[in-house]
Amino acid sequence: MRIVIDLQGAQTESRFRGIGRYSLSLAKAIAANTTNHDIWLTLNTAFPSGIDALRAEFAGLIPPERIRLFAVPTPIAENALGNAWRTHTAELIREHFLQQLQPDIVLITSLFEGYLDDASTAVGAIASPFRTVVVLYDLIPWLNPDTYLSTVSSRQYYERKLQSLQKADMLLAISAHSRQEAISTLSLSPERVINISTAANACFKPCPEPESVLTTLRQRLGITRDIILYAPGGFDPRKNLDGLIAAYGLLPPTLRRQHQLVIASKSSEGLDRQLRQYSKQAGLANSELILAGHVEESELVALYTAATLFVFPSKHEGFGLPALEAMTCGAAVIGANSTSIPEVIGWDAALFDPHSPQSIMEKMAQALTDAEFRQQLRRHGQHQALQFSWDKTAQRALQALETLAPAAPRRQCQAVTETALIQAIAAIPPALGTPSERDLLQTAETIAFNLGNPTGQQLLVDISDLVRRDAKSGIQRVIRSILLELLKAPPPGTTVRPIYFDGVGYCYANAFTHNLAIGTQDWGSQDMPVGYCQDDTYLDLDLNLHISPAVHSLHQQMRQRGVRLHFIVYDILPLQHPKWWPQGIAETFGAWLGNIATVADGLHCISAAVANDLRGWLQQHPSARLTQPSIHSFHLGADIENSLPSNGLPDNASQVLALLRSKPTFLMVGTVEPRKGHAQTLAAFELLWQQQADINLVVVGRHGWLVDTLVERLRRHAEGGQRLFWLEGISDEYLQQVYAVSTCLIAASEGEGFGLPLIEAAQHKLPIIARDLPVFQEVAGAYAHYFHGLQPQALATTIQQWLSLDVAGLAPQSRGMPWLTWQESTQQLIGNITL
Repeated sequence: MRIVIDLQGAQTESRFRGIGRYSLSLAKAIAANTTNHDIWLTLNTAFPSGIDALRAEFAGLIPPERIRLFAVPTPIAENALGNAWRTHTAELIREHFLQQLQPDIVLITSLFEGYLDDASTAVGAIASPFRTVVVLYDLIPWLNPDTYLSTVSSRQYYERKLQSLQKADMLLAISAHSRQEAISTLSLSPERVINISTAANACFKPCPEPESVLTTLRQRLGITRDIILYAPGGFDPRKNLDGLIAAYGLLPPTLRRQHQLVIASKSSEGLDRQLRQYSKQAGLANSELILAGHVEESELVALYTAATLFVFPSKHEGFGLPALEAMTCGAAVIGANSTSIPEVIGWDAALFDPHSPQSIMEKMAQALTDAEFRQQLRRHGQHQALQFSWDKTAQRALQALETLAPAAPRRQCQAVTETALIQAIAAIPPALGTPSERDLLQTAETIAFNLGNPTGQQLLVDISDLVRRDAKSGIQRVIRSILLELLKAPPPGTTVRPIYFDGVGYCYANAFTHNLAIGTQDWGSQDMPVGYCQDDTYLDLDLNLHISPAVHSLHQQMRQRGVRLHFIVYDILPLQHPKWWPQGIAETFGAWLGNIATVADGLHCISAAVANDLRGWLQQHPSARLTQPSIHSFHLGADIENSLPSNGLPDNASQVLALLRSKPTFLMVGTVEPRKGHAQTLAAFELLWQQQADINLVVVGRHGWLVDTLVERLRRHAEGGQRLFWLEGISDEYLQQVYAVSTCLIAASEGEGFGLPLIEAAQHKLPIIARDLPVFQEVAGAYAHYFHGLQPQALATTIQQWLSLDVAGLAPQSRGMPWLTWQESTQQLIGNITL
C-alpha cells in the first residue's frame, strides 16, 4: 500500500505548537513502524525555510526521492480578501499533484491550515481514486463560535474545512474525547473515527542537569525563585491564562514569595500586554509573572524538569500534549478536569475545576505545601506517561489504514488529466474572483513544476564563465572537456542542459551548445530562461566568484524546490595562501565557498588532497545546516584531443622547436603567477647556466597576476630566445609539439589542486621533476623525481642530480603512470552524483 502523508502541519505556524510536533512525530513513527507499505511525504514549496530540516528529520526513514514537493499559486490565505480564486485553484492543483503520486491513501496530518498562510488542504476538490484520511485534533472553534469564528471570513473558512473533513474516508482522533466529539457533533458513524492517541517526543525526558541549561534563561528572563510552569501551546481564550493568573494571585503571600509563574509559549507584544493586565488585576508584582515566549526544545525540557509544579488549566483540549510532556520529564502535574485532560493525567486527585480560580488555587497550594502529594504527582506522572508512545500511536494508525484499504478499493474514476484540471480551474465561479495575468502565469508555472520535466530529469550544467570567455587553458579546459563528454554521452534517463547566469536569472546556453554541434539534441540557437523541477540536478563546473552573491539566492531557491546542487572545488588555495592572490580574492573566495557549502548536496574536488583540505576548512567553518554536503574526489582527464583543443602555430614555431631539440629542455606549463614556482626555477637555471650547464628552460603560460617584476625579467633576460623561452598563450597544438621535443617537465608549483601537466607529460613519456606536494604524490606517485625547498640552489641541485640519474638510466620514468581520459574522468564525477 502506498501511503502519502501531507506534512504541511509541520511547515506552517502550527510547527511551533502541538499540532506541528504531532504531525512530524506521527509521520516519523509511521515510517519507522511500517515494513510492507511505501511511505511518501509531500511538502509545500510556499514554506521553503523548513524543508531542509524536515528532509533531515526523515533521513534513514524515507528515501529522499519519496519526499515530494508541490507548488500552488500564492497568496491563498483565507483571511484576506481577494484570495478566493487562488485558494480554490490551489486546492485543485494540489489534488491533481497527489494523483500523480498514485497513492492508495493520502493522510492529512492537519486539515485546518491556510487561514493565515499559504497552506492548501482539502478533501475531494476533484474526483480522486485514492482514499483520504485526516488527523482530527478537536472541533473547538465550531463548538465555541463566538470566541473563534466571530468574523465572516473565519466562519466561512471553518465551514469549508468541515465540509472537507466530512468527505474524508476516515478520521484519526488524537484522544477518546476528540473522537467522541467528532461522532456526536458531526453525526459521523463510529467506525469512521478511530482513536490513535498521541505521545511525547523522545527528547522529552528528565534533564539530568536542568540548571546548567537554564542559567542563561534565568538571567535573561529574571527567574530568581522556584518555578510554577505553564506551557500552553498558544494563547487563545480556552487556554485559561486569565484563570491561572487569577488563581496564582489567590495563593498565600508566603507561597508567592517563594515562586514565580512562568508562561512559556510563542507570544506577541499585544498578548504580553494583555497578560500583564491580567497580572495587574490579580495583584501580582511584575517579577511574579515571567513571560518566556518561545523557548528552545532543550530549554523547555529543562523547565519541565526543574519546575516545582506544572499547571495545565485549559478549559478545552483535543489531547493536552504539554501535560504529557511535563509528566514524561518528571514534573509534578495538575490539570483541568475537562475534555481530554483527565485521560492524559489519569488521576482524579490531580485535577481541578478550570472554571474556578479558587479550585485551581487550592490544588496548586496543596501541591506546593504537601511534599508527599507533590512526590506522588511525580511518580504517578512518570508511570502514566509510559501508557503513551509514538510506536503505539503509529501502529494504531497503520492498523486503521490497513482496515480501510481492503474494505475500500480504489474508486472507479480516472485520474484527472492536465486538460481536465485546466477545465476545472476555468469552471471556478466568477463570484470567487477574476484571475489576473500574474495569477494565470503562476497557475501555469505551478502545474508545470508539479508535473515535472516531460523529457525526464535535467542535468543543468553551469558554464557561466565559459559562455562569456574561453581562456583555452586551466579551469576552462576542464569545464570544456567535461561538458563535451556529458553532451556526447548523457547519463541514462537524463537530459544535459548547459546553462549560464545572465545577470538576472539562469538561461539555457542554447546558442553556445548549438555551435558546439555535439550530441544528438539541438535546442536551437535562442537562449531561454531555465525551467527546473524537483529531481533535476545542478552541476557547477565553473568557478564563478564574481557572480556568487547574485546567484546564491537562486541556488537557495533551487534547493528549496528539490533541485540537487553539486559544485566542483578545484582547490582552496586562496584561503590557505592569500598572499598568492590579488587583494580581495581571499575574501571573495571565502564568501563563495561559504555560500556553496550552505546549499550544496555534494562538493566534488579534483583530487583527494583538495578533498582533505576542504574537509578541514569545513570543520573550522561549519555551516548552520542540519546536514552537511558530501565531499568527493575525482581525477581530471588528460586526452587533450577530446577537449576541443585550440589549433595554430606561430611563424617561428619550427625555429623554436629546433632550438629546443638541440639540447636538454626543461618545460614548465601553467599560468605565470606567484605560486607556480617560476621565480625559483628561473633563479635555479641562472645558477646552472653560470656553471656552464647547456640546458633550456621553456615556460608555457600566460601572464598572470602579481608577477610584473618576474615578467620583466623573463622578457628582458639575456638568455631569452637562446636557452630561455617564454611561449605565452600558445595553442594546444603548439603545446603538444613542445611536449614532444622536451626532455623533462618541472612542476615547481607550491600549491595545486591537481597538476594536469604531470599527466600530459606522462602521455608524452616525458620524465617529471616535481615539488614534493601531497597532490603531486597522489597524481604521479613513484613516476616522478621529487624535490624540497624554496631556495634556487635546492632546485638547481635536484636538476643536476636528475641529469646524472638520467645519463645512468636511473631517473624515474613517467611511462606507465596511470591517467584517465576525459570520458573516464567524467564518469568518475557523475558516479559520485545521485541522478
